[in-house]
Amino acid sequence: MSEGQLVDKFRELTGAPETVARHFLSQNNNDLEVKPEPKRDHGPQIKSFSDIKTQDDDDEDTNLFTGGEKSGLEVENPDKNPLGLVEQLIKKAEREGSEPDRRRPIESKKSKFTGTGYKLGSVDKAVESQVIEDAKQKGFKVPEKVTRTITFWKEGFQVGDGQLYRYDDPENADYLRQLNSGRAPLSLLNVEMFQDVDVTVIKKMDESYTPPKPKQGGFTGRGQRLGSPVPGERIPEPVIAETAQKKEQPPAEDLGSGDAKVQIRMADGTRLIHMFNSNDSVSAVFDFVSSHTDSSRDWNLAFAFPMKVIERDSKTIREAGLINSVVVQRWKQS
Repeated sequence: MSEGQLVDKFRELTGAPETVARHFLSQNNNDLEVKPEPKRDHGPQIKSFSDIKTQDDDDEDTNLFTGGEKSGLEVENPDKNPLGLVEQLIKKAEREGSEPDRRRPIESKKSKFTGTGYKLGSVDKAVESQVIEDAKQKGFKVPEKVTRTITFWKEGFQVGDGQLYRYDDPENADYLRQLNSGRAPLSLLNVEMFQDVDVTVIKKMDESYTPPKPKQGGFTGRGQRLGSPVPGERIPEPVIAETAQKKEQPPAEDLGSGDAKVQIRMADGTRLIHMFNSNDSVSAVFDFVSSHTDSSRDWNLAFAFPMKVIERDSKTIREAGLINSVVVQRWKQS
């Protein structure tokens, strides 16, 4: 088959995007036989065993094995016994672990800055700001390869420093079968679709799992005042003084008594905050600004960002989207 036909065949079997199909075919010399099964199994694949550490009696401490293109996870007819699955997985990895990893890594290209931007408008010319979407933002990107560590204990196995998955749990036995077949369970290994995984295995089958000790926090609780005339007298919990905080805020009558806060930046640099009623019309905001403007120059109001002129009409403050907004007063050009 030509390269294009192979890509079409791969997409037909897996339902993957074209970029993913080309990436996985290039990793396996355009060989469809080693690709994922049809649509129901096109999830993330375990790429290799990076290291396998064992504690067998014939080894002093640990043995290291490096997995390659055909990792020790491609096992047919796995044993239904969870312990048999573990031994089968490790033995297969030891037998083929010396093969180097010849798959080409995903090339990361440095690109220019991309993202959503704004085309600024103008108050004077009544031009509103426009949102410029990133054309590449919705494109598919192959996730980078990750590494996970699995430790096999006497009672079960553990991913990283996480919880213990016991062998006598049928659901955990299914995890082992997926690992043996070369598939990476999403929830177990915390990976994404089409993501390669290198697995580091630590074999401690002769040791029992010991839960980590809980972290000790700082001292909390109540204290006793030394020299108290009454034994066991408790010190009352400190109460945060609210009077100082209230002094920093302007009086309530200066803020208004409504339910819609609007911050106004005056043309002379003054900043005002006023509580309007959400059902008041937009004209109420204009009247408030007018009462605090000494100059006779013409002015208008606009949203601070993105720049958009506010029309003086019959809309309510809620309908105009002015609740918790920042409004700017600007002088009109003569």
